[in-house]
Amino acid sequence: MNNAALIRLPSPQGPDFVGVGVHKSGTSWLGTMLAQHPRLFINKKEISFFVRFYHKGHRWYHSFFKDKNGRFAGELTVSYITSPRPDPQHREFYPKWNPRRLIFFWRKQPSARDELKKCYPGVRVFAIFRDPADRAWSAYWFWRRRKERLGKRVVDFETMWRDDGRWIRTRGMYADQLAYWREAFPDFGVFFYDDIKADPVGLAQSAFRFLGVDDTFVPEGYERKVNKTDYTPMPPEIRAMLVDYYRDQIIRFAEMTGRDLSRWLHVP
Repeated sequence: MNNAALIRLPSPQGPDFVGVGVHKSGTSWLGTMLAQHPRLFINKKEISFFVRFYHKGHRWYHSFFKDKNGRFAGELTVSYITSPRPDPQHREFYPKWNPRRLIFFWRKQPSARDELKKCYPGVRVFAIFRDPADRAWSAYWFWRRRKERLGKRVVDFETMWRDDGRWIRTRGMYADQLAYWREAFPDFGVFFYDDIKADPVGLAQSAFRFLGVDDTFVPEGYERKVNKTDYTPMPPEIRAMLVDYYRDQIIRFAEMTGRDLSRWLHVP
């Protein structure tokens, strides 16, 4: 049992923990593991309050945590890590090939980091990260499969990457993101997608330990993937391009986390 669990108590209202990223990096799996712990409560995994529903107010946000009953309550919204959005003028980044690019987001776009720090001073904040090249490729195919199911227009990966559609490039700037969040949360939790396969129980228990609950608990179904997307393997030339783009970010991120990320720099 982590000693922090003996002295930390759930807050009267609002979240006690928030996962803030990153997209297509195992947050659904991690949320499923956390929700099984008897001392943790997740009513809705991805509330998106600070990026979509801020206009509804904090009372609306708190309604998702009101049944915590002595447990630590939280959520995991992957887009918080890049909040406020890179282009706050737009509701969402739509490249020139998307006719919705002129939709403006007229509501206030807060900083998820600053709001969490100001309103929930005891909250524990973390993210799970994945090889940024693999993440970008997976995100593209997740987007493409969804568009194809809806019978909507798609573009190739190179076009989406060039235009930073859905911030497919921006979302992989891990060193910058971690530095930004650590300014407000020096103990920001960092977990890795690679460990879902290599040591899933160890990863889940590391997260329990970070949240200050019994880290001997073993969740069920840890061997199963959540939200798996089947897609075409990444061509070597595209991986080479992505690794080259993210190289400095990966090296800095490895130094910041103390993790050997040499595999992320591999080009076949």
